[in-house]
Amino acid sequence: MAQLLGKPEGEVGSAIGEMLNRTNLGVTEAVYRSLHLQHANRVLEIGFGNGKLLPALLALADSLTYVGFDIAATMVAEAAAFNAELVASGRASFNLGSIEALPCANESFHRVFAINVFYFWPDPVRALSEMRRVLRPDGVSIVAAVAPSIAATAPFAREEFGFRLRDSETISALHREAGFRRVVVEPYSEVTTRPDGTPWERHYSLVVAQP
Repeated sequence: MAQLLGKPEGEVGSAIGEMLNRTNLGVTEAVYRSLHLQHANRVLEIGFGNGKLLPALLALADSLTYVGFDIAATMVAEAAAFNAELVASGRASFNLGSIEALPCANESFHRVFAINVFYFWPDPVRALSEMRRVLRPDGVSIVAAVAPSIAATAPFAREEFGFRLRDSETISALHREAGFRRVVVEPYSEVTTRPDGTPWERHYSLVVAQP
């Protein structure tokens, strides 16, 4: 499960992508609100899944341009197909690539965000440094990460499986090490539904940072 969450590939990965749309809807909407999008902003997302939640983001402001990077080829293909009209119009692009080496110009985005993928970055400081590099001086970065307390109810969330949980203080310190000057943590809590239909309480840190 940890491997599939980190890189959803193939038929099982497609099913994981659909599940994530349901279980991550609340925190995704919270991040969208915290971005405070403005007219003609250029937005970068790291780890977009199957892209089916993107239309809700683009509805928040006029003339937004979206660029996404994901390491799973299955997710790239599904997101591009679902958002074919947006891709054709030039408003959205979905790319296969790693956060650690973004083929993007310095200071080229107004907003950068990543939801529930921070756990899978082997070198978080390098990844966060890339997010800061491509962010405009007046831009905003948001990283949403679930609290370590989830380990009690999610047995796959363990470091030996490549799922690295960190508390808000540690994530904030990693942001500062990556060069972000202003780092604020916005707590977010929700009760969502597990795949088996049972309620699932989750607590998040929305780490809002500026260069």
